[in-house]
Amino acid sequence: MASKVKTSKTINPLHFEDLEPHRFEDLVRQLVYDFRNWALLEPTGRLGSDDGYDARGLEVVEGPVSPVEDDEESDAGGERGGEERLWQIQCKRERSISPAKIAGYVDQMIPEGATVPYGLIFAAPADFSKKARDVFRDELRQKGVREFYLWGKADLEDVLYQPKNDHLLYAYFGISLQIQKRSQRSALRSILAIKRKAIKHLGAINQRNFTEILIRDIDDTHYPWTGEIPEFRKNPAWKKFYFVGHEHDGIQVLIKKYFAYRDVEYLPPKGRANLKAWDFTRKGDVRPRDSWNDEDESTNGYSVHYFWQNLDKEKQVFFEIVGLVKYENIIDIDPEGDIYEECPHVYVKRVTASSFFEPAFTYKLVPPDSWGRETYLPANAEKLKIRIFPEQFPDPPKSEP
Repeated sequence: MASKVKTSKTINPLHFEDLEPHRFEDLVRQLVYDFRNWALLEPTGRLGSDDGYDARGLEVVEGPVSPVEDDEESDAGGERGGEERLWQIQCKRERSISPAKIAGYVDQMIPEGATVPYGLIFAAPADFSKKARDVFRDELRQKGVREFYLWGKADLEDVLYQPKNDHLLYAYFGISLQIQKRSQRSALRSILAIKRKAIKHLGAINQRNFTEILIRDIDDTHYPWTGEIPEFRKNPAWKKFYFVGHEHDGIQVLIKKYFAYRDVEYLPPKGRANLKAWDFTRKGDVRPRDSWNDEDESTNGYSVHYFWQNLDKEKQVFFEIVGLVKYENIIDIDPEGDIYEECPHVYVKRVTASSFFEPAFTYKLVPPDSWGRETYLPANAEKLKIRIFPEQFPDPPKSEP
């Protein structure tokens, strides 16, 4: 059977354009809080006197301790000297900025005769070209700016996705990677708890089992009364199955088990099984007793079993259809059952409106001897099917008195 391809979950690009201009300025200013050791960081754009920029910062760079003149000052630790560096921060909530436009913005921020800042940050949710970045760098070098940073859309996203800025990511965009990690951790713990419970109450993880279980829809409120559910047998809210084993992500449940025939050869060098022919009958299938879902059989199950038992021993098999219930869809397991069914009750969330199981089923031919080798049906299984079982099964001979 073809396996499903699962797409990975990713986070879509952040919509900076949905932020009001002043909110975008607030975001950038808060992102630079720990960018330097600020003595002052002012939202000049919000104050209405931006002089060509939206925020101004005063960075303090500590220097050596100044000389002291007496022991009293020495005991106090003296005065620490240092340098104060002026920074300008400009924000433009624009999705596209050309090289010429970036040069114009630089001139607006530092016009002829204005004080030249030590550093400058220009932020916009745009994808800046190499030429735009080169123009930005060259213009600022000519004006005498010592440090400068051009933050485009990718740069802003990189900074926002850092764990230290998760609170800003959540405040401005409603996304929290830390909350997501905690949710994933909680979900994983829940899955592992269900897995351990299934191993304890249904069967070991490394062996084939045959345990009766009652699968129940967690949303059902009518159990055990079927009369209140229209077409219950067509779409049952609970049904008995055999639990047969574990997969890496869930429990294997035997949906159907039919008497079948298999003609197989084993090819060298490793004895790979090659299915030559097979057949099965839908009459007399093997299943747990289920008073809610059992239907009258038109064929005596003993007649089918007698016919099958008289086939070549090497070719007697069961045709099994196995479904998967993922651990993540199991809400809980009641190992005791109740007065109606004293087997484990497995409460599940439906995959679809009419199924407890994942859409991909496993089809295989299994020998009655537990030591026999299973055969999974190949893609061309329908072409290999032959007629072995009759439409009507004769009654077995009566034993002599």
